[in-house]
Amino acid sequence: MFFGESVGATLEMVRQGRTERVIELRGNDLHIGRHPLVGVPIDHPKVSLYHARIERRFDGSYRVVDLMSKNATHVDGVRLRPFEPTEVREGSRIRIVDYEFIFHEPAARVGGPNEVARSTVLGAVDDLSSSGLVQRAADPAEALRGVIEVVRALGGASELDERLARAVDGLMTILPRAERGFVATAEPDGSLPLRACRTARGPAGPPVLSRTLVEEVLRKGRAVLIKDVYVDERFKDHESLSAAIRTAVCAPLLGRDGRAVGMVQLDGASPRERFREEDLELLAALAVPIAAAVENDRLQRERASWAAAAEIQRALLPRSRPAVPGYTFWEFYRTAEDVGGDLYDYIAVEDPDAPDAAPARWCVTLGDVAGHGMSAAIIMAGVCPEVRLLARAGFPPAEVLADVNRHYYDSGIVNRFVTMVLAEVDPAAHRVSIAVAGHPAPLARRAGGRVEVLECPGAGPPIGVDREADYRAADFDLAPGEIVVAYSDGVVDALDAEGAAFGLDRLKDLLARTDGGPDHVGEAILAALGEHMKDRPPLDDLSLVCFGRGSEAA
Repeated sequence: MFFGESVGATLEMVRQGRTERVIELRGNDLHIGRHPLVGVPIDHPKVSLYHARIERRFDGSYRVVDLMSKNATHVDGVRLRPFEPTEVREGSRIRIVDYEFIFHEPAARVGGPNEVARSTVLGAVDDLSSSGLVQRAADPAEALRGVIEVVRALGGASELDERLARAVDGLMTILPRAERGFVATAEPDGSLPLRACRTARGPAGPPVLSRTLVEEVLRKGRAVLIKDVYVDERFKDHESLSAAIRTAVCAPLLGRDGRAVGMVQLDGASPRERFREEDLELLAALAVPIAAAVENDRLQRERASWAAAAEIQRALLPRSRPAVPGYTFWEFYRTAEDVGGDLYDYIAVEDPDAPDAAPARWCVTLGDVAGHGMSAAIIMAGVCPEVRLLARAGFPPAEVLADVNRHYYDSGIVNRFVTMVLAEVDPAAHRVSIAVAGHPAPLARRAGGRVEVLECPGAGPPIGVDREADYRAADFDLAPGEIVVAYSDGVVDALDAEGAAFGLDRLKDLLARTDGGPDHVGEAILAALGEHMKDRPPLDDLSLVCFGRGSEAA
């Protein structure tokens, strides 16, 4: 039996209103240009030799990159900047000169609201434990052989889509009534990307799912046997088996928590070759190892993403403390998860008139993204390099915050605000200039143990709240032995076993009672936090930066 290739994302090439060809996106990238050896050669004088590239990312999404072409690449009417990737989704229109490429995702479509209730459910399985299904199958030996064959197909180190395609091949061999088989995964954003599709009649377009099947299989988690599958007339075409499906078996791919991570379906158009209930139970049994493969792949990709993010975040942290005569710097950083949304930095402020001279000033920064985890880490990884660049170039702290705020606001990220404190230290003048964006004001232990909150009257809102926010710095002098403590709210919000927070008052009292330099103060705060939290993991990221003058400084 011949099985068609797995259907991937496609580009519909349109010129003068007519579709000239449909290009399937295979591999990780596809080049478009005038060079005859690129993936999509275009013989047009205004098209660059290497004009643009379509990239497939590890998570299955696609994006377009303009390769510094002479006449630009546009996506949905927006001109792309060279080498700045732009994500594309179903229906995105990519224009190169007078050619248009319509991007189509490798996703199964769901019948619309006009679907007529003609689909008939003939049988359903609610208990999807593989061992029980194998024992209840009409031929337990055949069912067990099928499970082993599918598990073998899912093995190996190849990409998940390739392994799923082999598994679908195995399913169609075991259940020869099928004219088509496919696996679609249920993604967090609600999409159903098609991961593997095989047909007995050669390549076909992405399947169209019956709303009845989606409701029963993905929403209710049931395996179903169905006849006369019907979908919205708008989605019927000569390439789609969905226009005339007479019989189908479909099973959910259930994750460890019992929620569907996808679905597998076998169907056919023959009025004589109908699936039976034993076929349904066999497919339900075979769906178990397929679900495990999908979930394991997802977990592995998540682990890889976390590991990569943690490595990037470590690279953003300073590798050493400033070496400033008469001053000491100390810091502590602990994330609530593998990566976090807090970040600190020590930035040497360059003197444009003496670029090779030792830095005369240092900018100490501490920032906190609302929330924690991967998304917070990604945001902080984008904000910190810009802060570092502007501070190093000598922009005053208030201007740094204002510029970063405008750029962040314009990025369109919503409900993810960033608080930050910038403290520029001038060791020669023994003065610190502090600007605050929605962050807790630093504390200072003054001579004699008095603790002062370094309030900034010109403090502005968190970054990303108001594009035109105004930030103004406040200046503070540092006498010998005086120390500044900057902290994230995870420090004062840390909870004990009874749910009581560590609190600002306790932090101030501890600072007032602790002698010694910044390192002694920092270690004392950590010891008190450890005693308060015991062995409880932090609910939020913890960041501390302490710096100050030595007691013998002049």
